[in-house]
Amino acid sequence: MTIDKQTGKVSYGPDMVPQVDVEVEWCPSTAGFKSWRAMAYHPQAQAFYIPLSLTCEKGTFHAVERVQGGGGTGAVKRVNTFHPKSPNQLGEFVAMSRDGRVLWKQRVRTPYNTAALTTAGGLAFVGDWDRHFYAYDTQTGALLWQTRTPTSAQGFPITYSVRGRQYVAVPAGFGGGSWTSQIPIELTPEIKRPASGNSILVFALPDAGRPQTARLR
Repeated sequence: MTIDKQTGKVSYGPDMVPQVDVEVEWCPSTAGFKSWRAMAYHPQAQAFYIPLSLTCEKGTFHAVERVQGGGGTGAVKRVNTFHPKSPNQLGEFVAMSRDGRVLWKQRVRTPYNTAALTTAGGLAFVGDWDRHFYAYDTQTGALLWQTRTPTSAQGFPITYSVRGRQYVAVPAGFGGGSWTSQIPIELTPEIKRPASGNSILVFALPDAGRPQTARLR
């Protein structure tokens, strides 16, 4: 697919328009590139911080009966694959300037599974399917701190202050359904996440604004 920058007109490659019962392969898959996980914006860095899923898909679409109240995509045969430019890692966390330049990126084996959160102290927080919760430097992308959660990090991390001390909270949970949850089960079978451990974890930041040792409150 190409998009005319002047008119916005979309053009599709002739071999990329799905036909009934004919397999077509495309990247990114319907599970990504940018999916449900919300990005964050950092005013001082003037950059967006974006959790991405690097997957491709082979799909075969079958006929849909045209009846009142029907519709949808119908039955689909689906095969998930790694993106060819990331053959071993499904997750990418990108810092992107307002004009679209990639400032830095980090990749991990399983998808980043939470929304992004940035702080005035120059931190970008995000969690992944493999139970990691990370803090990156917003300017350089350096990994400053990480911890493990009881099961997959989920949802929206938040930050707040109590009596001048800053805290960061993140949910961890098992259950629900999305392609980001199903794809690592298929493509990274060596990684197991616990089927329990639903929780909310809260960490206190040191006075300097850089996390050192995770402290559960």
